[in-house]
Amino acid sequence: MKKVSAKLIPFFGLVVVTIFAGCLVSGTFVIDLDIDNTDISTESEFQYFIVDLTDNEDWEDHRDKIEFIDNIGFQLWVENNGASNAGVEFYITRDFSVDIDNAQEVRDNAIRVLSGLTLVSDDNYIDWPTSLGLVENLDSLKSIVLTENDEDTDDGFVIYALTTTLPFEITIDSATVIVTVTASE
Repeated sequence: MKKVSAKLIPFFGLVVVTIFAGCLVSGTFVIDLDIDNTDISTESEFQYFIVDLTDNEDWEDHRDKIEFIDNIGFQLWVENNGASNAGVEFYITRDFSVDIDNAQEVRDNAIRVLSGLTLVSDDNYIDWPTSLGLVENLDSLKSIVLTENDEDTDDGFVIYALTTTLPFEITIDSATVIVTVTASE
């Protein structure tokens, strides 16, 4: 058996890295939710937000190249105007046709993707690293985000915000969903 020259090993390593780098590109796409000054109170036991992926240029430009979603997190600025801390849950669905009228119907028809979030009676900021520890059912969430659009589905999904504490009065100042993906060239 012949030995490969020690001088050629770095060359082969460089070739492998170059080929691999040409096949995969990692990128971060940010989907901005236009949620400004949205009040959630005991008069409305839940709130929903429609995320339209076609509004995001990066997503549209690279959608066909996405191999898989690495992670999904968020940044959230919210004010709890209530007298006590409020527990919050988020649910998601791609089904725009379900007529949901109360929190139990949200729980029955959507997938919980975030729980364990407690908002103190004041201003609250949840950053990306903190959100990663709160997200659950990540595989289902990834699947919903990547589901191909067809004639029977809209381009996006619905997010529902529920509280586990009554009474409550919350104002969402703004929210950003951050999706990291691996995409091919």
